[in-house]
Amino acid sequence: MLRRTVGAATALLGALALGAALVLLAGFAHRLVSGDAVGAMGWWGLGLLVLVLVLFGVSGVTLWGADPAEPGERADQGQPVDRKGPVDRGDQEEPGEPEGSPEPAGSAGPARPDVAAGSAGPARPSVVAGPAGPPASVAAGGKAAKAEGDWFDGLVFLLVLLGILAGGPFGIAGYEALRPGAAAAPAPPAPDPTASGPSSGAAPPAASPSASPSGAVPVPPPPPGDAAVVWKVPPAGGPYETAPGAWGAGDAVVHVRLDGLFAYAARDGAVRWKLPAPPREGVCAMSPGAGGNIGLVGLGRHRKPCATLLAVHTATGEVLWRRPAGGGGLAPYGLAVGGSTAVAAEDGAVRGRSAETGEERWRRTPDRDCAVLALDADEARALLVEQCGAGARLVALETRTGEERWRRALPVESPAAAAVVSVTPPVVAVDEEDPRGTHALFAFDERGTPGATVPVDGPAGTLLVPEQVAETGQWGRPVVLGGRLIALAAQGSSRAHKVVALSLEDGGTAWEHATEGTFPEALAPEPDGGLGVLTVPDAGLALLDPATGAVRAGKAAKGAGADVSIRPLLVPLAGAHVVVNRVASAPQPAVFGLR
Repeated sequence: MLRRTVGAATALLGALALGAALVLLAGFAHRLVSGDAVGAMGWWGLGLLVLVLVLFGVSGVTLWGADPAEPGERADQGQPVDRKGPVDRGDQEEPGEPEGSPEPAGSAGPARPDVAAGSAGPARPSVVAGPAGPPASVAAGGKAAKAEGDWFDGLVFLLVLLGILAGGPFGIAGYEALRPGAAAAPAPPAPDPTASGPSSGAAPPAASPSASPSGAVPVPPPPPGDAAVVWKVPPAGGPYETAPGAWGAGDAVVHVRLDGLFAYAARDGAVRWKLPAPPREGVCAMSPGAGGNIGLVGLGRHRKPCATLLAVHTATGEVLWRRPAGGGGLAPYGLAVGGSTAVAAEDGAVRGRSAETGEERWRRTPDRDCAVLALDADEARALLVEQCGAGARLVALETRTGEERWRRALPVESPAAAAVVSVTPPVVAVDEEDPRGTHALFAFDERGTPGATVPVDGPAGTLLVPEQVAETGQWGRPVVLGGRLIALAAQGSSRAHKVVALSLEDGGTAWEHATEGTFPEALAPEPDGGLGVLTVPDAGLALLDPATGAVRAGKAAKGAGADVSIRPLLVPLAGAHVVVNRVASAPQPAVFGLR
């Protein structure tokens, strides 16, 4: 029994190691396919598999290598032996016969009752005849032993299954410990008591208990000539919580999160200001950009309309004004700042207000059965995509006055989603509900004359377009530079493998950029007119010429790829670049500086 117990315990240990090894190797394979750094995961996984083989081998030998003989069986023959009856041995003397007594003359040996000729006495039964079968007690013992063996085998099988399941958490812990970049970051410093908070004539939102980000964690300087992560803001928000976005604000970045707005200096990540959302309210909409250092955000409660519009000064965090949005509230993608005008789609209408004071300048009420799907604006033009019944159209307004300049029908015949990719020149993306409908980007000139139609799935691959018009997991932010639509492109997966530039006139491919061993994750226009590309597995930065796709400069922060989360944003600033991880996924930082 002791031998079987040892064998069962060894099998359990082997199953635990197997469960941990399977999880660890699965994580290793995922990172390998994704192009992320794997470190020593593979070697640890192989080591665990070797340990599994050794433990299961020992268990097998111990449990099944040498079963003990059943009771009543000879070890060499397995035949039953009568251990109680007399044994007929030719050299055994009869009881009562004196040792060494002389034998009668001519006698061939002692007289035996069972062999004497003509003996009248009863014949002694022979004890050398073949066995008639094992005694009943022996047979019963064998059956009991067999039943015990069957029961024990079932127990061992159950222990192996439980061990494999129990080994999973150990594998997860090992994956987190071995994943490059998973080392615990130093404790963040205490918040800077001198950091300025929002100030406004309007009452600021009340502090939210979940909104308490500290300053950035400094990172040691890189070797000369390399890019590096120079500061990090610790993770914020719940697991896989998606932040609305970010704005560049001179030498700072404003991180727009569900629980409020937080500004960090590009140089060292110091907190410039913070504007927490009120209790039980969250940021539910934001303008794509901040014009004249003013950005728009909407606030709302869980599963309620986005009911309050705020204008925030991006340099100070001051709330310039707020307005309630009645009816259905603010449209999710219906805020923009164009020059000195704030444009908002709210309560069934589009309003233009002074960006500084909130005073209403104009109002446009859409035609009956029409609703705004998306809008954006610059100083001269505001673009609206409207769905009217089963159809859709693009409308261009003068930003300051709201006067309509032109409108164009879009090839839509079913409910659709839309995004404004560029205001000047006008480029919009449309995604119909009908699988056989329109899934494309449309370019127009300044007078609304149609240009190129670029399918989302085309010869260049699957273009990563804004999330509201993208398939699940296949979204990104295209840019328009130098008369070209530039986007990330994927082939057969949600991960982009190249950057592609397409003509706005005919949709033809102008150039493609791909680097072996790296994957582009985000695009952004540079202050000097170039194109910035964030790449992994290292947190690399490539600066491209938008006219040709040629690389002007490129650096990589070795080993920093683990800091990049899902669908990050690249924000070029004066003398630095900031990466904002829109999707919260610890231990990746919420924001980090790349220089």
